[in-house]
Amino acid sequence: MRVFVLGAGASRHAGYPLTSDLGPKLEVWAGKNPPRWNYRYWPDSEGQKEFGLLDDIEGFVTKVERYEKPEKMLGGLREAVCGFFDSIRANSASCYQQFASDVIRGGDVVITFNYDVSLELELRRARKWEVGNGYGFDLEIFGMPKSATTLLKLHGSTNWVRSHFGGIHAGSFSQPIGWDPMGSRPRLLPREFQFLSYQGVADPKPIGAVTRTHSMILMSRNKRFYVSTSVNPRAGEPFWSALWGQADTALRNAGEITVIGYSLPVADAEARRLLLETTNKHCLVTVCCGGDTDRVAKEFVRHGFSRVRSDSECFEEWLAVQCGQVAENCA
Repeated sequence: MRVFVLGAGASRHAGYPLTSDLGPKLEVWAGKNPPRWNYRYWPDSEGQKEFGLLDDIEGFVTKVERYEKPEKMLGGLREAVCGFFDSIRANSASCYQQFASDVIRGGDVVITFNYDVSLELELRRARKWEVGNGYGFDLEIFGMPKSATTLLKLHGSTNWVRSHFGGIHAGSFSQPIGWDPMGSRPRLLPREFQFLSYQGVADPKPIGAVTRTHSMILMSRNKRFYVSTSVNPRAGEPFWSALWGQADTALRNAGEITVIGYSLPVADAEARRLLLETTNKHCLVTVCCGGDTDRVAKEFVRHGFSRVRSDSECFEEWLAVQCGQVAENCA
């Protein structure tokens, strides 16, 4: 089995920003797209005066999380990120297209820290992936074929929504203390199935009132994979734990691990532990991370990996090598 680990450097070719560019580009986009009701808590000039500029979006989110009631502003920021990425996803994603058609094969696992949905669209078009169980959790859609590959989105996805109280109307049921009001898994709205080229397919779970607020882990320096609610102080944690557990199992059983566009940032402490502390130290690790390629490769070596190689710096060059083509220049 092969495992591919993707970061923002892998999605850059389709027009998605790197984390270092996200704040300023998001602010420009929001200025041209006045906030709607569902992200009316966009961090305005007063908010940035209190918590810092969006130029350092990781620092901004980290400071907001320390605030007594941060969810409204963070919810607004998540909704804005989703709206911004939704505006990009119609772009051509030529590298993902080639990756899906010429590189990925049945049984492979892709671990991604990206929010966008451009990769699964290309995997679906190449008939390498199905939404029914391709995200690592089962949507329980009758008649849906099993996915040949698995895409584990460890920081969430812009097409996932959380259904309050599992889609059941409040007051119509009784649940024990500790019950998870976020449900056992995210839901997908009908328009998201349509985007992925499914016609007439809907999520069989009740939708009810939904939000994208808790379906993505923001770029904080102290990431929390749960949300505190009145009925459960760590709501959502079982879902994220199961997803990360699948990633851990895949890495431990991989014959090859290829890291593309993911620079092992210090802020991603959980991801660093996942990748660097796996017991599978003898598998082949290939690193393709732009200007960070040599540094990331050395980190794997320092953590005891015995077969590490630095490959092409950019996704385009790496794909060309894999497909026996003439390499393009890195952007």
